[in-house]
Amino acid sequence: MADNTLNVLPGSTDFEKLEYLCKRTFKAQAVWFLNATWNTIGQQEAENLWNYVHKAQEIDIDHKEQGTHLDELQAHRLLESFDETMTVREMRTYLRQHGAIGDRVKSVPLTHWWIAKYGEDWEKLVNASQGDNKEELEEAQRRLDAVQAAFEAAAQRAKEAAAAVQEAKQREAEAHAAADLAKQREAESHAAKAELEAALAELKAQEDAYNNKTQELKQKSEEGGVVSRNRAKAAKAQVARDREADAHAAEAPFKAAQEELEAALAEMKAQEDAYNNKTAQLKQQSEEGGVVSRNRAKVQLDAHLAEDPLPLRRAKLTTEAARKKAEKARAPFEAATQIAVAARAEADAAVEEAARLVADAEAFLEEVRNRPGSAKGTFWWMDRELTTQELKQQSEEGGVVSRNRAKVQLDAHLAEDPLPLRRAKITQEAAVKKAERATKAAAEATAASEAAAAEAAKATQRSLDAKQAAEDAVQAAHVEVKAAEDYLQEVKSKPGQAFGAIWWIERELIEAKKYMPTSKGGIAK
Repeated sequence: MADNTLNVLPGSTDFEKLEYLCKRTFKAQAVWFLNATWNTIGQQEAENLWNYVHKAQEIDIDHKEQGTHLDELQAHRLLESFDETMTVREMRTYLRQHGAIGDRVKSVPLTHWWIAKYGEDWEKLVNASQGDNKEELEEAQRRLDAVQAAFEAAAQRAKEAAAAVQEAKQREAEAHAAADLAKQREAESHAAKAELEAALAELKAQEDAYNNKTQELKQKSEEGGVVSRNRAKAAKAQVARDREADAHAAEAPFKAAQEELEAALAEMKAQEDAYNNKTAQLKQQSEEGGVVSRNRAKVQLDAHLAEDPLPLRRAKLTTEAARKKAEKARAPFEAATQIAVAARAEADAAVEEAARLVADAEAFLEEVRNRPGSAKGTFWWMDRELTTQELKQQSEEGGVVSRNRAKVQLDAHLAEDPLPLRRAKITQEAAVKKAERATKAAAEATAASEAAAAEAAKATQRSLDAKQAAEDAVQAAHVEVKAAEDYLQEVKSKPGQAFGAIWWIERELIEAKKYMPTSKGGIAK
């Protein structure tokens, strides 16, 4: 503030005063020049000096608003920006001719350029009056600083509001994604439950079919006398127990292989999900954020895609080995089934052959009996004996043919591997596990969706609060601007003013108002 309201330049000579003036900031040099030349060229050239100062601050990237001079290269850039024809050499020649500088000068203050450009007497310039309202100028500068601070606060609140809005949108998108995932997991859970119900129904159907056939063959094999029935029961029970024990013993390695295969499949899916999730994360990071973070993510993504996914390959190899092991364990059951099927076919064929022989015998007797000259009484007796014997066998044993056929079929049924029933049991167990996993995943997805929705609501509230804070900051800035403008109007009405300094403060207020909404007294940029 003191740098802009100095009334007298320190120094015992005019040359020392000029040196001091050239060491002040670009803005302070411009304000001094305007105060000194306001009644000649200052009022008409004020806007040009404003542009010179801000262009010099832009070029001097190391010091910006605190800059005091430019080097020769920067000075050339400044002159080119305003299509000025005078070179730095010509400017220095002019200054040396008027005694303003010595022979060796390595920097170009804006004061030097303006003295040469406007042909001002530098000795009068350094001794020119700067007005006698120093205290009022300091107060005006203080009010301007308050305005600028208010606008900086408003800009910060606006930045925070924009960030809060962006965060709210991101949280809302995450909430929608979580909700969609929850719906997907819920659908998968329903599908798994439906699959489980189908597996349970299939298991019951297979159990009913197996038990019904066993009961039917058991009943047929038990027809006949008490002794034969007891003997058949004992033999059948022993065969059933032996078959059941063999089935359980043989089923163990197959079930273990099946469980190992399921575990390998689950591990392979986990490795695939981990690999794909990492790929998606790096891809997202390579498309978002700053240039450095995106490039780093791209490098990491390329390295991730190029590296050998050992855990995933190991999981796939383990899955393949488990599948082969399960197929190998399944082979004996399939072979036993084929043998049982063949035995049953052979037994059926034997029964059919016996029935065919009986039919042939009956047909032959009928044919011989119908021939002329046949002994009718002999054939009748033979036929009666066959009928009596068959009825006797049926009454005592239930019929040899039917009993033997049922016994053979029962033995074949108990001996064969009940593969459809075992498959139904394994499918049902797998469906139970799958349904449990799907239900758990659906519950976790629902919880994540609810948490994301809560975060989205919080982010939305934060964005509303930040927006209100930004509006309050703009209102505060509007109040400061109005107070500064009113004070400047009061100061301008008094005599002995530093009109260049006042003009500069008003000009900065105009720039500040460009960042205010027009509804709050702002102006368009």
